[in-house]
Amino acid sequence: MALQTKFAQIVAAGALALMAGTAFSKTTIRASSWHPPKHPGVVGGYVPFMDYVKEASKGDIDFKFWSGGALLGATDTLPGIRNDVADIGVLALTYFPAEFPYFQLISDLAMLSSNPPAVAAAVTELVTLHCEPCRKDFTDKGLVFTSSYSTTPYTLIAKTPLKAPADLQGKKFRSAGTVWDRWTQHVGGTSVNVSAAEMFEALDRGGVDVAVFSPSALQSYSLWDVAKYDVMLPLGTYAAMSLFTMNQDFWKDLTDDQRRILLDGSAVGAIGVTFEYMNSDESAMKLAKEHQVNILEPSQELLDQREAFVEKDLVQAAAIAKARYRINDAEKWIEQYRELLKKWDGIVEQTGGDRQKLVKAMQDEIYAKIDPSSYGM
Repeated sequence: MALQTKFAQIVAAGALALMAGTAFSKTTIRASSWHPPKHPGVVGGYVPFMDYVKEASKGDIDFKFWSGGALLGATDTLPGIRNDVADIGVLALTYFPAEFPYFQLISDLAMLSSNPPAVAAAVTELVTLHCEPCRKDFTDKGLVFTSSYSTTPYTLIAKTPLKAPADLQGKKFRSAGTVWDRWTQHVGGTSVNVSAAEMFEALDRGGVDVAVFSPSALQSYSLWDVAKYDVMLPLGTYAAMSLFTMNQDFWKDLTDDQRRILLDGSAVGAIGVTFEYMNSDESAMKLAKEHQVNILEPSQELLDQREAFVEKDLVQAAAIAKARYRINDAEKWIEQYRELLKKWDGIVEQTGGDRQKLVKAMQDEIYAKIDPSSYGM
């Protein structure tokens, strides 16, 4: 009898040890970003996201992080996450038009707003809570979407002042494609699709007359050495991003509590990236005068021309979505997105644009409404 009691004690002690080991075992997440280490996507996105998750999980979740494409490049990230090379990574979804058709429509709506935090939140809410086919584009590929983010509005960086619609005619514009190509055609210009890294040389040698980019490019790409005007005509933001794209098998292996922490952390990263872009613009514009760059407000004529284009282009965006991407209910999603932009414009105003309050708003208005036991499964 004493022997049986001793054996039971040993078994019980072993079970307790196993339970303790399970309770304190760490989940190490492999996270990859092709953004360079000082890019807003890293400084504002992945770093605060990882810090939040580690703290909220009380050390239960840790990370191994690669930036600057050290593990996966921009186009490698999609197959890399799908094939379990990384657990989390960032996707620029316009690089994959066939795979993510709904995000091509979202990209085409870029000029509907010039309020970066509102755009980041509206895109995130649209996909996570409302647009089931948007989510299905991810889950069908073994992926899970958690958040977008937004750049700051593109503007007109040029060698000469652009004060009226006539000043835009005949100009060569460095364009980011899609809606910006159509805007260029609308104003009587010519689109030149060169990468951001090629903007300086293109402006310097006359390959383009105007770079359509955010003011931060004055500093980050040294455009203030070749361009002396930045006309603050708001030409929309880029938000066709999946910042923390999860491998679905990895996601399924997590507990509900771990998924909840990662979802709430996604709000920290989405707002963080967006604010870093805004800070970069502010820094560049503060230094612009030292580099003899004139920051100009757009004339009413340019603003009116822009507004006329935006409303006209919504019809074109819907037609493209139907013909090219087989989205037959494009008008429905355009209207839904406009409603969400209005909602988040109001929230940004109510919070006074406070970073932490906007994080909390995303957590309350979006992520609290997601069931972590079923989302992304």
